[in-house]
Amino acid sequence: MRLSDSQIILRNPAFRRIADDKVATMSALIENSCVDPKQQEQLRTQIRQARARADREETSELPELVLDLKGADGKIRIVQHYALMFHKMGIAVGIFRDISDIKRKYRALQKDAFTDELTGVGNRRGLMERWSEEIEDDPAQTIGFLMIDLDQFKPINDTYGHATGDNVLRSLARRLRKSVRKSDYVVRLGGDEFGILLPDIESRTMLDTISNKLLAALRRPVVIDNLKLSLSGSIGGGLYPDDGKDLAAIMVHADHSMYTTKKNIPARKRSKKHPVTVKAPIA
Repeated sequence: MRLSDSQIILRNPAFRRIADDKVATMSALIENSCVDPKQQEQLRTQIRQARARADREETSELPELVLDLKGADGKIRIVQHYALMFHKMGIAVGIFRDISDIKRKYRALQKDAFTDELTGVGNRRGLMERWSEEIEDDPAQTIGFLMIDLDQFKPINDTYGHATGDNVLRSLARRLRKSVRKSDYVVRLGGDEFGILLPDIESRTMLDTISNKLLAALRRPVVIDNLKLSLSGSIGGGLYPDDGKDLAAIMVHADHSMYTTKKNIPARKRSKKHPVTVKAPIA
């Protein structure tokens, strides 16, 4: 690549299989072949920072970066990219290595490791991984977290059995996922307790609005095997960095907030001796 205009001046046959051969500049490759906006920005930042060092060093290294590149055949390949800029010579040499098979197998294993087996939403490990990604991408952003505990779930398990209870959890997990943004991350923390990570949230008011929306969604009856079951939920929230400087602190704050809310529920609604939220079978 020529540094003055980012023109690609030489490419080998292997590169032609990875990226569209019509791409003439590095800028065009980033814009048209790289399909992930975050990866685009990461690569642009690397190049910008390397150019800024031109007056201090003869050679600048662009660290290894994994990119999703779309080739001329329309296939998306997972590519490992590494480059060196030779400032005095006015050229850069980039190495693109197709690691699609390795990376896809890793991502599949990673997905299994970070997914709750019963409900299909995330688990605690997935939550920690997603938190780390968000902080790494933008440590200055405001991140919300909601802790959700289902009220009146135990009577359903006791009365209708764990198979019905499991179906209720699956149904409510899907409902939670549909009630938030695609960028939000729903997790099952254990038992009948869920959590939702909300990146780049505007304010505490927005967190409260989302909480009210989720409470309304949880109150809608769940139909399982001709049973119309009604539940409710208790929700507590926390904001990063206002309520804590790490995920553990935010979760503790949300947990305390949730149980404060739960204490305010009338005793008859909290009673687990009678499945008061379970309605009669549908005729």
